[in-house]
Amino acid sequence: MKYIFPLIACLLLSLLSCTGRTGLSSSVGTSENTTVFSSKEWMRATVQSAFENMTLTQKSSQVLMTGIDGKERFAPYLYSHFDNVVPGAVLLFGFNVADSPAAFARYLDSCNDAFASLHASVPVLFAIDHEGGDVYRTGRLTTRLPSALDVASRFSPLEAESLFRATGAQLSLLGVQVNLAPVTEARTEANADFLGSRTFSGNPEAVATYTEAAVKGYRSSGILTVFKHFPGNGPGDPHTGLPKLDVSRKEFDADYIKPFRQLLGLEPDAVLVSHIIVLAVDPARPFCLSPQGVTGLLRDELKYDGLILTDDISMDAIARYGCDSAEAAILALRAGCDMVMTSDSDIRSIAEAVQAEAGRDAAFAHRLDDAVIHILELKYRAGLVKTAHQSYSKSRSAGISKTVFRFDQAAFNRAKAYGDRILEESRDN
Repeated sequence: MKYIFPLIACLLLSLLSCTGRTGLSSSVGTSENTTVFSSKEWMRATVQSAFENMTLTQKSSQVLMTGIDGKERFAPYLYSHFDNVVPGAVLLFGFNVADSPAAFARYLDSCNDAFASLHASVPVLFAIDHEGGDVYRTGRLTTRLPSALDVASRFSPLEAESLFRATGAQLSLLGVQVNLAPVTEARTEANADFLGSRTFSGNPEAVATYTEAAVKGYRSSGILTVFKHFPGNGPGDPHTGLPKLDVSRKEFDADYIKPFRQLLGLEPDAVLVSHIIVLAVDPARPFCLSPQGVTGLLRDELKYDGLILTDDISMDAIARYGCDSAEAAILALRAGCDMVMTSDSDIRSIAEAVQAEAGRDAAFAHRLDDAVIHILELKYRAGLVKTAHQSYSKSRSAGISKTVFRFDQAAFNRAKAYGDRILEESRDN
């Protein structure tokens, strides 16, 4: 395995859990012989332990991000829908948002309990598109986040960071872990019709400045961020067609890759790759299905080692390429993507196709393992993959297996009031 950690580290991790010593960076041993473990080594040891307890069936559904019905509680008919196919992540939409913050948090709480009863190997990530402006799902529940373009026009970078911190705190208190934002493309003549006000600026430097503000703000509130849509958009909308970017490799590197190269230095939690065909990279395939694009460019050339997520493979772009969702999922994983987003309701067929492919192709099975490791690393950062000490502590607690609802209304009110005040002050100025 790519991330197999020495057995001694795992044994030491268990030893520390029993003695109550935990942390992201720790040392063990005598003063004469001290072993220091980095935060990454602790993560890998914990993730490896979680990974080794997963079946192939669980791995095959772990790589899926899908939608879910309901907004009050986990619907009874969903138990059969998700039986043996608990996804790695759920993407929330406006129709999932209940009428009050507490009700929304209770809904996510009920989903967590349901997935646990369906023997999820690790808890599910809850993600949402919280870009602001036109892409805004939470209605009146949270601070009404302006569009990216509006934020860059009205706020200084420091003010923007405060606004993102406040809105991130609200999402976190509701039970959301991942924001599919920010859009990290610069506005161009080619992508203007598709992106509109979803991007901070036409100036790559301004995009980098406000992207950094968003990352800092959200991270300080415990929200993971996703840069999108790598490597950028051109003319056309992937929801309704298969866009193509026809520029030279030199132009592509200068106008598209150079801004992303700088932004990837912020070490985003995930990068969402688009369906666009970049003729200078791979004229035959959408980018998310292209080994030359995902592995060759993003992994090998740009040295990005975090999670790679596809845009929705149920979009018309993929259908026009000639793939159904199951075929696209396999191609995306082969290309180097780690998680496949799909709005296809038949996730069972997709997971079963991934499992079957792993059963007959050892190279694909290895790629699937790598993808799951990346997902578990993301969940570790979200606090969903527990250390040995945390698992031991839970096992010793009162024997209560059900998730205990702990929505903090007062903290949420403070976070919302803070965010609303930032908006009011910007209008006054």
